[in-house]
Amino acid sequence: MWLLVFICVLAISRAQDPRVNTTQGIIIGRRALDGDYLSFYGIHYAGDTSGANRFKAPSPAPKYPGDYHAIDTDVICAQPSYRGIIGVENCLVLNVLTKNLTTPKPVMVWIEGEDYESTSGTLYSFRHLVESGLVVVSMNYRLSIFGFLCLGVEEAPGNAGLKDVIQGLQWIRENIAGFGGDPNNVMLVGHGSAAAMVDLITLSPLSNDLVHKALVLSGSALAPWAVSFNPLESARYVGAKLEYTHKSRSELAKLLAGTDLNVLNGVLTDNDFYNASVLFAPCVEDVNLNPNKTVLSDAPINILRSGKYSKIPYVAGYTDREGTVRAQQAVLNNWLSKMEMNFKDFIQTDLSFKNDSNKTAVAQEIREFYFAKKTINMDVIEDYLDYHGDVLILIPIMRGARERALTSPDNVRLFEYAYRGSHNSDWTYPTIPINGAKHGAILNYLFDFDLRIGDKTAQESITKRIVGLAFTGKPFPMDYNATTWDAITPYFMHMLYMSGSEVADKLTLYKEEMQGNLNQERTEFWSKIFDRHYEAPKPVSSAQTLIGFHAIVIVAQLMTKLL
Repeated sequence: MWLLVFICVLAISRAQDPRVNTTQGIIIGRRALDGDYLSFYGIHYAGDTSGANRFKAPSPAPKYPGDYHAIDTDVICAQPSYRGIIGVENCLVLNVLTKNLTTPKPVMVWIEGEDYESTSGTLYSFRHLVESGLVVVSMNYRLSIFGFLCLGVEEAPGNAGLKDVIQGLQWIRENIAGFGGDPNNVMLVGHGSAAAMVDLITLSPLSNDLVHKALVLSGSALAPWAVSFNPLESARYVGAKLEYTHKSRSELAKLLAGTDLNVLNGVLTDNDFYNASVLFAPCVEDVNLNPNKTVLSDAPINILRSGKYSKIPYVAGYTDREGTVRAQQAVLNNWLSKMEMNFKDFIQTDLSFKNDSNKTAVAQEIREFYFAKKTINMDVIEDYLDYHGDVLILIPIMRGARERALTSPDNVRLFEYAYRGSHNSDWTYPTIPINGAKHGAILNYLFDFDLRIGDKTAQESITKRIVGLAFTGKPFPMDYNATTWDAITPYFMHMLYMSGSEVADKLTLYKEEMQGNLNQERTEFWSKIFDRHYEAPKPVSSAQTLIGFHAIVIVAQLMTKLL
C-alpha cells in the first residue's frame, strides 16, 4: 500500500518537473530544495573535448536522443592537484537557475577560477539572486593546460578556455528564453582569474551581442598573469619534463593531446613563479590561423586604447587586503626571506629592461617604495601584503578602468570592499593579521552563505546593487535610495567604499560612501614605472617555431621555482 502511494507521489512530482524545449531537445529540471525556484544542472553546451579535441575550440552542443534530465551536479573540469587529476575532460556543462519559465529576466552568468588552473568544485547557492529576479547561469570551462595551451597551430591554437565560455554564451543566446531569461540582457561575472577572463571576453569581437554588462571582481586583463608572455616556453617546458624534445609545435600538440591525464598531472604540479605569472594563461593568438575563431588578436592594452570593443556597463572592484592571496607563500614557502635576498626575482613579467643593471635599479626603486630601508621579514608583513596585492590585482584594475574610461565614458565604475565580516575571520594563517577584507571575502556575500545579522546588511546591499546592474546597467538598488555611485573619469578615479566590521572586537555597522582614489600615491608610482618599462604581450605567431633541448632546460631553470 505505502509503496503504491510513494510511486504515485513520485509520478505526480515528476509530471510537475519543469520542461524546456531547447536546440538540443527537451531538458527537464527540478524544483529547488532550498527555495522557490527551478534548477537545471549539467546541461551540455558543447561537444567532446578529449583526444584530438583536447586543446581545440569547442564543438557545438550535442542533440539529446530523448528527454534529458538535468540533475547532474557533480561535473567539474580536469585540473591538476597533489592528489592526482581532479575532474574529467568532457566537462563542458552549465547550470541554469530561474524563478519561473515565463517573464523575461536579466541573466547573470557566473564563472569562477584561480590561476586559470582550478575551481573550488563547490556548488554555490544563488538563491537570493534568483529570488531577486535574475536567471543565474554557472558554467564549466577547460582549465590549466587543457584550457590554455597556446602553440599557435591547428591542434592547439590557444585560448580554449575562453572559447568554451563564449560557446556557453552562444548557447545562452539561443536557449535562455525558454528558461525565462532575456538573451539581450546578459551580465558576465567572474572572480580572480575568472575576472580576467570576463575582462578579456568583453574585449573580444566574439562577445558582441552575447555580453551586455560585466562585473569584474579581483582580477583584470592587464594583470601581469592575465595573458601569457611566453606561451611556447610554457608548452615546451612541460614537453621537456615529459621528454618530448626537438618537436615542431604541431608534433608537440599531438603528443600532449595523447598523454594520459595523470602523467600530465605529474608535471603540472609543484610549479610556482616569483614574477607574478602562471604556467598556462590566455594568449594573444595568431589571427591568421582562424580569424573567425580568434578571441584575442592583440594585447589587451592595445585593444582598450583602440576603443574597438563593446562599450558596455562595467563594474570592477577589489578588497583592501588582496595581498592575502600570497599569504601561503609567506608562511609556508619562505617568500619573505627570498624577497629580502633577491627582490629582483619578484619583478613582474610585464616589465622590460635595457639590461640587468637597469632591472636591478628599478627593483630597488620598487623595494624602497614599499619597504623603505627595512629588512623584509614578518615585521613588515603588512607591506608585503600591499606589494603583492598591488602588483597582482589592485594596480591592474585601476589601470584597466582608467583605460576603459578614456574610450567608454560614463560606463565604468569602481569599488573597494573593506567590510570585515564574520566569514573573513575564518583565516588559515594566524601569524598574519588581517586588518580588512581578504582576497575573495566579497564572495561570502555574493552567494547564499549562512551569515550573521550584521553581515546580512552587507549582503542585502551588494545583492541589490548587482540586481540593479543586471536590470538597468547601473548598480543602484531599485527599491530604495542608496549612496550614489558615479562613473569614473580618466582623471577622477573615485569609487564606492564599502566598510564596517562584524568581528567581535571591532563591531561597526556596514557603510557605503563615495571616496576619491584611495590609492593615489600607489597608482601614481606604478604609472611612472609602466610609462618607462611596460611591455605588452605579443602574438604567439611572433615566437620561434622550434626550441632545442638545451634551450628548454635553460627556459625551465629561468621560469620555475620549486617552493
